[in-house]
Amino acid sequence: MTGSRRPRGLTLVEFLVATSIAAFAFLGVASMFPAALRIVIRGGETTKATMLAQAMADIIQSEPFDVLVARYNNLDTQTLAVSCPLDETGAPPPYDDYTKQKWACDLLLTGAQGSGQGLPGASGRVRVECMDAGGATVACPAGLRRVTVSVFWGESPPRSVSVVSHVARIR
Repeated sequence: MTGSRRPRGLTLVEFLVATSIAAFAFLGVASMFPAALRIVIRGGETTKATMLAQAMADIIQSEPFDVLVARYNNLDTQTLAVSCPLDETGAPPPYDDYTKQKWACDLLLTGAQGSGQGLPGASGRVRVECMDAGGATVACPAGLRRVTVSVFWGESPPRSVSVVSHVARIR
């Protein structure tokens, strides 16, 4: 019997084709990691910004109703003079000044990239509007306030989150 025996194993061409296919598959999978990391970082920044905005909204909601507009309307942390961290060892500043400065410092400290905190270039704005029961803006003193707290961060384009809440006069 004279049969042709086929050698076992792969030829060099088969090996090169299989290696090329595997390399392309691995490159495709590896290219997903940087995109996934960017998405995770972006989600973390959005979460931090939302928590900072909600914290300020909670502080404002705990304030006396009649002082909301005077204390917090048109608050912008970019125009607020503050030295962070706050000196909390001496006599405390007036409460409303302290809450504004503390929020500004919280935003600035989250901009510390080296600490992994995130939010580069963070700033915040507050708007307090007098509302009627239908939601229309009216002249104060109405019995309802719409509080909008916004946090901005990033460079181009800047990103932002806003928390909108309503505060009613309790009689």
